[in-house]
Amino acid sequence: MSYFTRLKLAKLDKRITKLLFRSSWYQKNIDKDKHDMSLIDIDRNEEWVKELYNFIEIIWGNKNYRKHIDQYSLNKEDLVDFFLLMTIATMPNPLFKSGPSVLTNTLVGTAMYQEIDKQLIQCLNTLGYYDNKEEQEQFGHKYASDVMSFAIYLKNAHDMAYGEITFKDVL
Repeated sequence: MSYFTRLKLAKLDKRITKLLFRSSWYQKNIDKDKHDMSLIDIDRNEEWVKELYNFIEIIWGNKNYRKHIDQYSLNKEDLVDFFLLMTIATMPNPLFKSGPSVLTNTLVGTAMYQEIDKQLIQCLNTLGYYDNKEEQEQFGHKYASDVMSFAIYLKNAHDMAYGEITFKDVL
C-alpha cells in the first residue's frame, strides 16, 4: 500500500473519529449495551457515515485490498456494515491506541485496513465461523457475530498492550 493511500486513510480515520463522537447516533447510544443496537438504527445520512463511505471507496479502489476482499464475494456495503458493526461492538469507545502515545489512536473499524496481513486477512478468515442466526437477525448482517467478535478481540489486544483510550482523550 502506498504512502499516499495510508495518509488519505489516516486523515479520514481522524475525521470520522471527530464526526462520530459528535453524531446524534453516538450521543443517543453512548450508554446502551451493544445488544440494544443494530445496523438498522444508524442513519446513513449522518456526516460520519458519509465519510465512512469515502473511506471504503478508497479501500474498494485499491488492488491490494480488493484481491483479498474479492475472495469472500463482499461488496462495498458489506465493508461499510463491517465498520458499523465494529463500532457497535466496541461502544462507548470504538477506538484504541496503536502505540504508546495517545496521538497514535485509530478507530477499530478502520484499523484492519492498516495491516493487511495481520488484521484484514485475519478478519476475513473469521467470516462464516459463527453461524449465530439470532445475532444475524438482531444486528442486521450475516457476518455480524464474526465481525463483532473480531472487533472486540482487536480492541482488547491493543488496550492490553498500550492502555485504554477514550474519545475525550483524543478530542
